[in-house]
Amino acid sequence: MKWTRKGHELDHVYDKIQKKDKYYIFGAGDYGSQFYRIMKDEITVLGYIDNSPAKRGQNLHGQKIYQLSDVKLSEDTAIIVAVSQIARSGLVSKLDDEGYIEGEDYFKMELFLSVWYVYRYNKVYFMSVSMLPSTACNLNCELCLNFNPYAGKPDVRSLAQVKEDIDLFFQAVDYVMLYHVSGGEPFLYPHFAEVIEYLGTRYRDRILTLRTVTNGTVVPPDSLLQRLSEIDFEITVDDYREAVPDKKEDFERLIQKLNKYKIKYEINKAESWIDLAPTRTDHSMWTEEQLIEHFDNCAQTWQELRDGKLYSCNYDGYATVARINEQQKEEVFDLRNFQPEQKKELVEFRLGYNEKGYTNLCKHCRGFYMDNPVVGQPAAQKK
Repeated sequence: MKWTRKGHELDHVYDKIQKKDKYYIFGAGDYGSQFYRIMKDEITVLGYIDNSPAKRGQNLHGQKIYQLSDVKLSEDTAIIVAVSQIARSGLVSKLDDEGYIEGEDYFKMELFLSVWYVYRYNKVYFMSVSMLPSTACNLNCELCLNFNPYAGKPDVRSLAQVKEDIDLFFQAVDYVMLYHVSGGEPFLYPHFAEVIEYLGTRYRDRILTLRTVTNGTVVPPDSLLQRLSEIDFEITVDDYREAVPDKKEDFERLIQKLNKYKIKYEINKAESWIDLAPTRTDHSMWTEEQLIEHFDNCAQTWQELRDGKLYSCNYDGYATVARINEQQKEEVFDLRNFQPEQKKELVEFRLGYNEKGYTNLCKHCRGFYMDNPVVGQPAAQKK
């Protein structure tokens, strides 16, 4: 989205929210649970909605789970969509097909959360942020969304640089639902424990969920796992055993170690990966309107924190680090120059606004669309 009323782009959203008193949370999963934990004392929750018939009638956080057909909205009631971008497109289409209107009958979680706090309390609340201390990885995946196969030498940042970024972020942002420390392979970063400890000791009360993701093929030393066990954080372990069968034993040893040290984790097994095809896509002849529409319709909702800046799209940032993209200053929010009176502007930026309305990578990216026909096997190795 292109800024036209900087600092006031979301006024109309808050006007709509103020007319609602009660809410259903659509999504009885990870995001729905996190949203409830943040907002349970702020709003009246009538229950959850979930498409899974198996969850119907069950309870989550003391709230009953319904199916959409069970729910009838009144004028002062709305739905908050609290699912990941991967699952969201089909869910939103279902709401639209049923006659629900976005901004009237339902709101997306990150929009509701950020608008609620910045307009009501003058606080900056983000749904998520991603930070990559290093792009170093032991795998060479064909469809790597960090674009590592194109990068050559990995980008490994110093601990001082990473700490500076963390401090700048929390000077501007009051609270973040999910702080994501990623990679590359995070367990290969030599200062990984120090980064997690820094976040845990200085800012843990301003982070709902502190999480990292590992490719499941690197087993950290016991000394590192012991340090991590003393911090309240979570690990997503990607299961790539089908693509890299020679790493199967490493995956199993890692799980054993996480259990031994009682570190919270979940196993993620993706069915396919989207191919963004940054070197085989050419939208350079598109009009500004087409590029803005492409950016707005893309289901990618992550932004990267790096070098004192927030980047409109994390994939745009990754492609820049991999030297297959030219980053432009209109696509970033420089936290080093942040002023308190810019809080609404910062929230707008996090929700997809910038000076151009798109990023440079949009000219060379298929987009993170769920109906993208070009997919591949997760972690298939480049030969």
